[in-house]
Amino acid sequence: MEDYPNPSKDTVLVTGATGFLGEYLVRRLTGKYRVLALGRNRDKGRYLEKLGAVFCRGDFTDESQCARYFQDARFVIHAGALSSVWGTWDDFYQTNVAGTALVAKLCYQNKIKRLVYVSSPSIYSEKADRLSIREEQAPRKNMLNYYIQSKLMAEREIRRWNKRGLETVILRPRGLIGIGDTSLVPRLMRANRQTGIPLFRNGNNLVDLTSVENAALACELAMTAQGAQGQAFNITNGEPAPFQIRLEQFLDAAGEPPRYRNLPFPVLYCLAKIFEWAYLILHISGEPPLTRYTVCTLAFAQTLDIKRARETLKYEPEKTLAESIGEYGKWWKENACQTSRKNALFRKKAGKPRHSPKKTFAAENGPALVTQVKPYACGYCTNNLVFAFRRRPWEKRQFPATAFWIHHKKLGNLLYDTGYSEQIFQQRPFLILYRLLNPVTLNPRQTICRQLQADGIRPESIKTILLSHAHPDHIGGLSQFPGYRLVAFKETLDRLENPKARMLMDKGLLPHKSCIIRKSLPKNQLYRHFLCSYFEQVYDLLGDGSIIGVRLDGHVKGQLGLWIPDKNLFLAADACWGNDLISSTRHMRWLPRSLQEDFSQYQDTLRQICQLKQDYPQIHIWFSHEPVQKGHLPQNRAMGPLPLTSIYAATFLRQDKKREGKHAS
Repeated sequence: MEDYPNPSKDTVLVTGATGFLGEYLVRRLTGKYRVLALGRNRDKGRYLEKLGAVFCRGDFTDESQCARYFQDARFVIHAGALSSVWGTWDDFYQTNVAGTALVAKLCYQNKIKRLVYVSSPSIYSEKADRLSIREEQAPRKNMLNYYIQSKLMAEREIRRWNKRGLETVILRPRGLIGIGDTSLVPRLMRANRQTGIPLFRNGNNLVDLTSVENAALACELAMTAQGAQGQAFNITNGEPAPFQIRLEQFLDAAGEPPRYRNLPFPVLYCLAKIFEWAYLILHISGEPPLTRYTVCTLAFAQTLDIKRARETLKYEPEKTLAESIGEYGKWWKENACQTSRKNALFRKKAGKPRHSPKKTFAAENGPALVTQVKPYACGYCTNNLVFAFRRRPWEKRQFPATAFWIHHKKLGNLLYDTGYSEQIFQQRPFLILYRLLNPVTLNPRQTICRQLQADGIRPESIKTILLSHAHPDHIGGLSQFPGYRLVAFKETLDRLENPKARMLMDKGLLPHKSCIIRKSLPKNQLYRHFLCSYFEQVYDLLGDGSIIGVRLDGHVKGQLGLWIPDKNLFLAADACWGNDLISSTRHMRWLPRSLQEDFSQYQDTLRQICQLKQDYPQIHIWFSHEPVQKGHLPQNRAMGPLPLTSIYAATFLRQDKKREGKHAS
């Protein structure tokens, strides 16, 4: 930790400083106090340092990482939390309950003057209208979701340490809004664009919101206010209004027309329970499209009584909601289509494509280093398109699990993914369910190891395996090779280390750790590579420009795509399930959509690939589940199912432009 330039000032330690509220706390407190900003995001930490804070990189749930930062502090504001409507109980407990207990213990041990804990008025939520809620009306139990349960338990931890002599104050700020919010308002904006916002009881239920600057003000006042010790305080702007009116103010400021769906509450609540049950029982990754908490929040009124905060903390909101909404709307307009504008800017800088359709890219890299690329279909799953996409006919299709053998002049034999293996047929609960929902067909002779041997390639000669992501149809063959260097993004390696069913992983599919002799993350980012005009993260995986890695988030975080310039070939993994399915992506049904970790990012990634193909029509784009034709790549002139045709790319991009134009008007 660095020395602070103003040692004479009292020191405030802010946990969760790299979060939404944390940044505003740092903005408000620097200058008046010495601010220690505890968080994990190094890039955001550099920004906080520019604001005048000392960035303390660490995790408040890990005593070995954060204990030393409490030694010099006089006040602590605990704003760090796992804030989400969905997740596992273990994650919520470890962060919100155990993490808060650790912060309180460290405050007690280091004789901190006062601990201000940022809780949540979500604890008041229930299936009924609640108006002018007072602090003492908080329930002892609320089973609406794990987040609420963890916050109630965390408050009990705070009160337990208060009884032992630690000065504490609990704040419950309602519905934070402001520039930088990535949760509350963006969820509503996305819902408005995609499906329309559910409207209950004609939108007349009252909502109570808080400008994030006012929440930061309340935290500052709570540190020193006399008579606040040991109490809890509701915090809002004190401007309750009907949900529909408040929502339309946001949409009007953002320049977007409202889209509503008038729906009966009992039906939606029942549907939310079904979704939650399905996601829990089937271990589906991601967040359900509806949760009971979300439906209750949209359907029922909830306003808070802030009289105690006004009298004891001397709290008076400094920023009105009208000001916050106006600022947020302006910020949203500038950032909502950031990816599209960024790509447009890149293309403007790059000008027209420098390569004619008849040229390859190998000449730019000197002599060709990749001499062969051969796809192998290692089993397949069978699905019906009518269940995956709206507006598709009844059509059963086989989706091969493709592995790619790559021959490199200097490094020898490499693999990109490994397809299915016979391990997929183990009688393990997750794998049984996986096969039930996703019927798998695999002949033992189709495993990647057997197919390579049939072509005269010894398995022990594979010393490098490039892994797109950790799903059963991509990692199955990892255990068939005796020793190799695994190249993948950190998120993929983490899944291999800690497989979970909700991540579509099972430990029965994993190789013995001795099989992997070294794990390697991509290095040497190519800032001047032409692909940087389309993708934010581009890497030279082997250090010689022969195989370029591209981050393709959306289907999963940390999905690795490959660009092989010697073959004009772009391997796009599961960025889409097929060339002819690109235009159907917008009509994906809820179940396959829920299997994407971030569907919005999934669409953005596919849009970038389409733009790349439109600008460089000579590039072959191959998704991992394309039909494999006799194990050979077509020539550059071929226009079969392998290349991403300009028709599909143009259709996808044209639909996107129409949508953006509609919102702009």
